[in-house]
Amino acid sequence: VSTQSTGFMAVQRIFQVPRTCNCSYLVKTTGICKGVSTSGSKKSDYQTLERLKHDSESCRQFMHTAKFVVLSDRKYLVEKNSAQRKTSLYISNFEELLNSKMSSSVLLTVENNTAIYATSASDVNSFVENGKQLIEPRPALFMLSERDQGLATMGLNLLQWQQDNRYCSRCRSELTYHISGRSCRCDSCKQTYFPRYNPVVIMLVVCGDYCLLGRNRQFPSKMFSCLAGFIDVGECVEAAVVREVCEEVGVDVNISQVRYSKSDFWGGFRQNYSPELMLGCVATVNEMQQPECTEEIVEARWFHKDEIRQALERSKIPGFQKGNEGLMLPPPFATAHKLADKWCNASV
Repeated sequence: VSTQSTGFMAVQRIFQVPRTCNCSYLVKTTGICKGVSTSGSKKSDYQTLERLKHDSESCRQFMHTAKFVVLSDRKYLVEKNSAQRKTSLYISNFEELLNSKMSSSVLLTVENNTAIYATSASDVNSFVENGKQLIEPRPALFMLSERDQGLATMGLNLLQWQQDNRYCSRCRSELTYHISGRSCRCDSCKQTYFPRYNPVVIMLVVCGDYCLLGRNRQFPSKMFSCLAGFIDVGECVEAAVVREVCEEVGVDVNISQVRYSKSDFWGGFRQNYSPELMLGCVATVNEMQQPECTEEIVEARWFHKDEIRQALERSKIPGFQKGNEGLMLPPPFATAHKLADKWCNASV
């Protein structure tokens, strides 16, 4: 059996695609996804995405003209443009992946009627030989554009979800995955499973022109960030903010003074750590209470807006964490950075 035939059989096994395909029947469009459609009809793309998640035949058809984000051993396949000093995800196609020994794939999104998948490939030597590179997820946060980060992170977490969920938690039978990779079902007890992630509150506690930040014991000596914690079962976002602030630094927050600000997806960058939905909030207090150190938060302090603004600017400089120039904040892609920036430079 030829290498190309072996590759095609792997694709057939993953997507259940017939050997022959009438390509004229398929929609022939191209484009690179930004996570959320930015051109054409968003409504049409959203409807197509929903259909592909549940309609096996449609999913098979769209796969032939799809674009693929490639991962290997939890690393992203990227290409670098030295002239522009730019790193971007390498977007492959169906034919190019035939010899890459794909083990699993998952539908990410649809843009301009083109499906975007993420695939896990064990053999990417041909790509590397042609100048492509594999990079770890966490360094990629500093290198990729926001749209590429969204695609890569989504693919990483969905592929990990497939790997972690092989058997039914009710009856232990092996699960069968939908062709889209976005759901799986137990044929024995008929239970259906979907990807999930954990809700987390992250909050900036403010009092006038001051905000309260904490330093985790794992942080460098001058690195501070917003307080954060998981939302308990049955707990609303505002109640979680009040509880976490009290638990972590002993500061009392009135639940009526908690306001939602923004959200971000986070996680999957380290194996065995589940992805999280970060719900960013601002909690206003009437007086600067003295924070208490705990086992988790080894230092907590109030900082003036001017000091926060200077730290925000420093955090945009590559390698800023290696310096010793005062307060350090998380980098620009972090929710804590965005909350502090919004508070300093605009009304939250």
